[in-house]
Amino acid sequence: MKNIFTFFAIAIVVLAGCSSSEAKKSHQEEANKPKLSIWLPEWQLKSTVENIENSAEGLQSLRVFGAYFNAQDQPFLTETAEKIHKHMYDNFRDSHSILLTFINDYVVEGKPSVQKDSTLLHRLVKDEQARKKHIDDIIALTEKFPVDGVEIDYEKIAKEDTANYILFLQELYTVLQKRGLSMHVVLVPSFPFENPLPDGPSYTVMAYNVHGYHSGPGAKATFTFLDQLLVKMEKSNQHFSIAFATGGFTWPKSGKIIALTGDEAEKLIASTKSATKRDKDSHAVYFQYSDKGMDYEAWYADAETLQKWITYVQEKDAKYEHFVLWRAGGLSAGAVEWIATHENKE
Repeated sequence: MKNIFTFFAIAIVVLAGCSSSEAKKSHQEEANKPKLSIWLPEWQLKSTVENIENSAEGLQSLRVFGAYFNAQDQPFLTETAEKIHKHMYDNFRDSHSILLTFINDYVVEGKPSVQKDSTLLHRLVKDEQARKKHIDDIIALTEKFPVDGVEIDYEKIAKEDTANYILFLQELYTVLQKRGLSMHVVLVPSFPFENPLPDGPSYTVMAYNVHGYHSGPGAKATFTFLDQLLVKMEKSNQHFSIAFATGGFTWPKSGKIIALTGDEAEKLIASTKSATKRDKDSHAVYFQYSDKGMDYEAWYADAETLQKWITYVQEKDAKYEHFVLWRAGGLSAGAVEWIATHENKE
C-alpha cells in the first residue's frame, strides 16, 4: 500500500511539473507572438485597399506611404495618397493606428524625380532655422490629413548631415509629443548605429534589399544578412522593430530587371507552369522560365518566407516582437491570409 501511495505522489508531482512547464511555454509563445504593421504605397490604390480590407484584423498600424517634397521643399500627398489616407482614416481609425510616412523623394512636375535625395535632406536639416521650418511643414500636413502618428523615412543621409538629422528627430519628437502624436523612424541597414538616437520615437530597421535592381538574382534577405544586421543593431541605444519585404524581382539574361509583387509572381508561376524551389540560405522561392525567347530567373518572398524570417529573428533574440511589412498592394492570397491570422492588439 505504501508503494501505491508513493507512486501516486510522484505522478502528481510529475503532472504538476508538466502542467507548469506547458503553461510557461504557452505564455512565452504568446509573449513572443509577432505583431505586424504594413506600408500602403500611394501608387497602388485598388490592390492596396483590397489587401487591407482582407487582412486588417492582423495588423496594428497602417502606414500611408506617403509624403514627398515639391520644388519649395514642402511635403505633399499625391492624389492617390490622399485617397488611401481618406479610406484608412474613414474605415480604420477606431481600430488601427494610422501613420503618415514622410520620404525624402524630390517630386517636381516637369523634372525627373529624385528618390532618397540627400541634397534635399541636407536643406531640410542643415541648421536650426531649416529644421524648424521643416517641422512646421510636417505639422501643417498632419493638420490637413489627420493621423495618429508621423513616420520619417529619410535615406542616403550624408555623413556630415547625421548629427543635424539626429537633432531634427529630437526636435520633431518634442513637437509631436505635445500634440499627442506618436513618432516613428525608419533606418537603413547601413545606418551608423553607434550614434545615439533620441529616446521617445519608435524605430524600424529595413531588413531587405540584399538583392534587387542593383544585383544579380537572389532573395531580398538572407539568413547571413540577418545575422550581420542583428549584430549591427546591438550597437544602438534603442530597441527596434524589423521590416521585411514581400514580393521580389525577375532577372532576364540581359535587359531590365523587373519588380514582382507576390501576386504577380504566383500568376507567373501558374502561366509558365514553372517548377519552384526554396532557397536554403533565405527560404525564398525561386524559379526559371522563358518568355518570348528570353530566359528569366525570379525570386520572391511568400507567406512561408516571411514567417521563416520572423521566426529566425525571434529565435536569435526574443525581444523582437514587432515587424513591419513592405508592402501592401499586390499581396498574394496566401500572404493576405497569413497576415490576417495575427493578433492586432498591443
